[in-house]
Amino acid sequence: MTWEWILLPLIGSAIGWITNLIAIRMLFRPKRPVRIGRFITLQGVLPRRQPQIARLIGETVERDLLPIDELLETLDIRSYEKDVVEAVSQYVDRQIEESLHQAIPAPIRRLIASSGRRLVERKAGEGVRDVFDRVRERVVSDAKIGQVVEEKVKQFDTDELERIVVRVAGTELRAIEILGAVLGFLIGLAQAALVAWL
Repeated sequence: MTWEWILLPLIGSAIGWITNLIAIRMLFRPKRPVRIGRFITLQGVLPRRQPQIARLIGETVERDLLPIDELLETLDIRSYEKDVVEAVSQYVDRQIEESLHQAIPAPIRRLIASSGRRLVERKAGEGVRDVFDRVRERVVSDAKIGQVVEEKVKQFDTDELERIVVRVAGTELRAIEILGAVLGFLIGLAQAALVAWL
């Protein structure tokens, strides 16, 4: 076995691994633009494209992951109607009883207050439903989940973004490095075969 069957695959493996390692690191670094000569500027993909990435993440979250209509459906606003009507009727009951003059006997005050409460309980449901429908429409038109997410991602420190990406895709990034070494090794074997053939 000659030197080319050992050396060329090892050199190819090292080149493939180092090339992929550098390519992965260049996703995140350099954080600030570095000028090389007049025409070349180097900067990591994430730091350079952070505003565009933030916008796309915001749009994706708002459109696909957390649409406001679906979010409101999970809240089931209608289920709060009974609680609101109960709270309003108790408030009305207390206000009527407290505002009636002390000269009116207590049983009559309680009777008037409970009549007011029953009236509120009967009629308030429709009003509360109407209010909830209007609030829902307003939330749908005013809620800007995408913009909130976009601003948060824009404010992320690039080191934090790098930590998130590495935490999520660390295994895959390591596999890319190893794959570079394997491909480089195979190319080195092919070169060794070519050298031996010639």
